[in-house]
Amino acid sequence: MWRIGRSRLLCCSVVALALLLAGCGSAVQDPAPATGASPAGFPVTDTDNCGVTTSYDAPPARAVTLTSNATELMLELGLEKSMAGTAYLRGRQIGPQYAAAYDTVPVIADGQPSLEQLLAVEPDFVYSGYPDGFSESSGHTRARLGELGVRTHLNPESCAGAPVSFDLLFDEITRVGAIFGVPDRAAASVEALRARLDAVRTALGGTAPVAPVSVMVYNSGTGAARTVGGEAMLNEIITQAGGVNVFADVPERFPEVSWEQVAQRRPEAILIYDYLNPSVDSKIGALRAVPAIAQVPAIVNGAFPVMSLSVAQPGPRSVEAVEQLARQLHPDRFR
Repeated sequence: MWRIGRSRLLCCSVVALALLLAGCGSAVQDPAPATGASPAGFPVTDTDNCGVTTSYDAPPARAVTLTSNATELMLELGLEKSMAGTAYLRGRQIGPQYAAAYDTVPVIADGQPSLEQLLAVEPDFVYSGYPDGFSESSGHTRARLGELGVRTHLNPESCAGAPVSFDLLFDEITRVGAIFGVPDRAAASVEALRARLDAVRTALGGTAPVAPVSVMVYNSGTGAARTVGGEAMLNEIITQAGGVNVFADVPERFPEVSWEQVAQRRPEAILIYDYLNPSVDSKIGALRAVPAIAQVPAIVNGAFPVMSLSVAQPGPRSVEAVEQLARQLHPDRFR
């Protein structure tokens, strides 16, 4: 067992999402003129979604998702028939539980689509899991799409500006469920995901709660390390899995830190973020080749849990990430 007893407790702030109520002080994407009575549950106002407020008189019918976590959240809610396409997966694999539904959705571009590719499928809603889905370089910023009458939505982790929790994810599921007129599906999804988190919490607690394992995330880098700070969903995933992120005090999502900082914080485990290329083995080799961290407990004990990028993003599979990491950090609690 490579885990040692030293630990520290992490307290994550819960970031409350705004309720689906009308608000002010943010950009507004107005709905198209109504052509008849609104469906039950509508109109719906998506208030202050990263600075944009959008109103809906009816559920979107031709959604496009950019990034796999946005796609998986839509599929979690059974909305594949409301999707005109998906794009920008960047090598991430769709979860097997969503594969059959995903295969029914057209892929309009393997990478970031151009504005022309996006408009070719006549979307009425574009949903991105990360801000670069709405980049200036692509030509389809949220402002530009709004001018063209296309509503947009961005995963709120991207603009939280503070530590996030699973409540933020569950509120996002609830919010998207309201936008698409499927609140019951959203409620059922949240209930099931909460139950799975509770099961992990029970396994790690009990009469003898586990001592949290200090964890550093290794994303990439050789001269310095790209890691995860306190404002990324992965920080909360580590906490829920019985760990503590050694860089949780850094108020960023993906900061770069020096190897000397890693050595000072002495993580007991180094979580390898698996991008497929470079391979996990090559990343471990790169870590072992850094003299400054040779005596870090994780290096000495070969403690390298692994997590796929596909499950570590803020989305419904974040709960799966907790389950996977908890089993790697505390295998004795899951036998």
